[in-house]
Order: sequence, then C-alpha cells, then structure tokens
Amino acid sequence: YNYVVSFAGLGMTSSILKYCAAADTEQEDRAYFEFAMKYGTLFEAILSLIVVLYVALTSIPFPNARSVVYVLVIYPVFNNILATVLSYLRAHGENEAYARAAVVQTTVVFGCSVCFVLLIGIKGIAFARYVAIIVAIISVWAALKRNISKEKAAKLSPEQIKAFMVMSISLMLSNLFSLIMPINEMTLVNELLRNETITANYKIAIMIPGQLSFVTQSIIIYYFTIIAKASDGKEVWNISKKVGMMTAGVIGIITVAGAVLSPYIIRIVYGSRYEDATALSTVFWIVYALNAGIRMVPMNFLPAIGVAKFNAIMAAISCGVHLIITYFAISQFGIWGAGIATGFVYVVSGVVYWIYYRKKCLYD
Repeated sequence: YNYVVSFAGLGMTSSILKYCAAADTEQEDRAYFEFAMKYGTLFEAILSLIVVLYVALTSIPFPNARSVVYVLVIYPVFNNILATVLSYLRAHGENEAYARAAVVQTTVVFGCSVCFVLLIGIKGIAFARYVAIIVAIISVWAALKRNISKEKAAKLSPEQIKAFMVMSISLMLSNLFSLIMPINEMTLVNELLRNETITANYKIAIMIPGQLSFVTQSIIIYYFTIIAKASDGKEVWNISKKVGMMTAGVIGIITVAGAVLSPYIIRIVYGSRYEDATALSTVFWIVYALNAGIRMVPMNFLPAIGVAKFNAIMAAISCGVHLIITYFAISQFGIWGAGIATGFVYVVSGVVYWIYYRKKCLYD
C-alpha cells in the first residue's frame, strides 16, 4: 500500500497545485479538481485491488499480514481523496486549513490506533486510519465549500487534459521514485534478512528520524510560491541559497538532539526490549538528515521554476542505483548496509540536484 499511495492518483494531487492556482475561471478551477478527484481516486482503487490479488495469490514474507492487507483495501482511496482536497486548498492559499487537517489527522490516528488495537487487535490500525481521514476532511469542509465554485464545472478540452496529465505524470514519477526509495529499503530488509527481530528493530530505528523530511517540507511549502512567482534567476538562486542554508542548520540541530536523545526515547516509548535499535537509530538520524538537509530543497524547487523532466529522470536514476547498492550492502553488511547505501545515494544525488538547480537559475 505504500507503493500504491506513492502514485498519488497518477500525480494529479500534485498537478492541481499548479493548474487550480492558475485557472482562468472558477469553472475551470472546479473542472481540474473534479477531474483529479474522479480519475485519480479510480486509479488508486484499481492499484489497491491489484495489491489484494497479489497478496492472496503469492507467497509473502509474513503470511499472517494477509488479513491486515484485506482490511486496508480502501485506505489508498480514502488517502487520495484527502490528498486531493488538501492540494486544492493549498492551491487557493488555505495553508491554515491544510495545517489543521494534518494536525487533526495525526492526532486522531494516534489516539484511535491505541484504542482500536487494544479493542480488536492489529486490524484496528486500519480503522484508525479511516476515522482519521474522515475527521480530517470534516475539519476542512468549510474551507473547501468556500473556495470551490458553485457553478457547474467547465468542460476541459483534449489539449487541457493532455497538458494536465503530462504535468501530473512528470510530477508522479519524480515523487514516486523519491518516495519508494525507503520503501525499497524496507522491502529488501524484509526479503533478504527475513528476521522478525531485525525488522522490528529497523522499523523502530527509522520511525522518528524519518520524520525529518516533514520539517523540510514545511519550509518548502511556504517558499514554493515565492520561488514560483520570482521572475529573475539570480533572485531565485539567492532566495534558494538562504532557504538551503537555513534548512540545513535547522535539520542539523534537530539531528544532533535526536541522536543524543534516541536511547531515552526508544526506552520510554517502545520499551527495553528494543534497546538494540538505539545504535541503528543514530545512523538513520544522520542518513535522513542528509536527505532533509541537502537533497530535498533543490529537488522540490525545480518544479517551482518549471523544470519537471530532470527531476523525474534524476529520481528514477537515484532509485535504481539505490536499489542495487542497497541489495549488495545488506547482503554484505546486514542491516547496517541499508543505512550506508541510502546515505551514499542521498549525498551524491543531493549534490547533483544543487549543481543543476544553480545552472537553471543563473544560466538558462
């Protein structure tokens, strides 16, 4: 399901950020929103059914997970509906509503997960996710009604649909390959090591460091429109440099604090039986800091200056190289190889992104 969600409705949830914000009329704005909602959600539903068939008909590392997969079957659909709504609100500058939905969803999924797991077991996680998404949508319903046109949606021309889908698929490929790198890593850990204790320690180790990307993403959300509206390349580069340095500094401070506090956090939150994950957690604090502090800023600002193709190609290359290196690193060094391979790919690709971004800003 992580793979399915990463497709983001064929990228349409990202594409409406541009198209709804720049629509000439309210009817056209509504047309792009409805198109993304209808066909993006349908695409996620089809992929979700494929996952169920795959799990039902093939051998998986943890067979007892089948029942959880079945009960999560409509999670990608619900998730895409919420993502489409939130992207539409962001396109209209409703950042407060966007933030409110994120806080509500996180809070509800945490509280309900605890309650439902205690009541009905691990399947309660699925129901917690469903409830959280529904509550998050309700929390922004007024903002959605305020921004969506009461007029009937315009009919999009074939040319408009084609341009919209080209942008959507380009953004999807870029986001997809970036998002599935950690998913590939987890898949290789499961498949190559096939040890439930190691897998559990690994998941505990990456749980909190993995949230570093949200810090960077929050900064990017604010500066994305500023970069997109700037017309002078030197101005764009100067703003981007400052954002990059600021982000790296913030991530660096959080990483040091997180690495120092990890032993206490793991012991308090997860219990003494997961203390073996402490050293591994320190490694992944550094690994995810390389992504959040170096790689994410230019990778996310390239679409703001109208560059999507390079992003998609670079993300695909990074993903492929990461898959190969991680396979051999885990085979050679065990679970530690996952961190080594991922950190190496983040550094190299991050440097390439910055070099290319500078070139597009100053010389094109």
